Amino acid sequence: MSCEAEPDKVREILETDRGWCAYALADLEPGERAHCTWLVESQSVLLVYRGLEPPVLFAYGAEEECERLVSHVPPGRYVYTLLPALRRRLERQLKILHEVDMWRMVLTAPRLPARVGEGCVRLGPADQSALEALFDGHPDRPDAFHPRQLETGVFMGIPGDSGLVAVAGTHIVARTFGLAAVGNVFTAPAQRGRGLAGRTTGAVVAALRQEGVGTIVLNVSQSNAPAVRCYHRLGFRNHCAYREGIADLGAAPN
Repeated sequence: MSCEAEPDKVREILETDRGWCAYALADLEPGERAHCTWLVESQSVLLVYRGLEPPVLFAYGAEEECERLVSHVPPGRYVYTLLPALRRRLERQLKILHEVDMWRMVLTAPRLPARVGEGCVRLGPADQSALEALFDGHPDRPDAFHPRQLETGVFMGIPGDSGLVAVAGTHIVARTFGLAAVGNVFTAPAQRGRGLAGRTTGAVVAALRQEGVGTIVLNVSQSNAPAVRCYHRLGFRNHCAYREGIADLGAAPN
């Protein structure tokens, strides 16, 4: 069933856990619908998002229903984001190639710490080449950056003598739903340990709040202790653990 056929039902299910389902809710925005395939049962939603490569597979709801919905997805390679219990339920359908234990965090603090945003400038589409020069093939560069995010999102950077030294931005800003996901956070390796990630991320959060965005989330690897501490200082709290990975759907399992 497509989201156009029953968008209210899709939203009703997703809104039962707004923090976890933030990305899927954002994909109900008109500008994203062309990238989406939705499947729906009475308590469950499955989304295949084809705006990135590989496409993203997301499912939420009753495990038995989600398992049935996954059986209707074409075989192929997908990035998946799944809660741990559902990930275990789908073990037979997925041949896991890579997987990371993640935290979904949600901003809860009413005020940001002092000095966030110091030295930051707002970035836009004209700064795409500067961002790509900063990322420059580093193995830990953001893996979900797309240039269109600069057009619709919020990006803040700190300039240095020869280009940007730190940046933070958004993966999604869904103004219709009053939610956003912070992402694309990166500091040049030689500049790390100076609090630049906190300043740029804080500047993004402040700008989103000025726009009236009420739900702000982010994703972070559970093993990335410095980033987890940084986000806690900004007022983010762990919302749920989940699994993110790449898998072949419909292939022989591991």
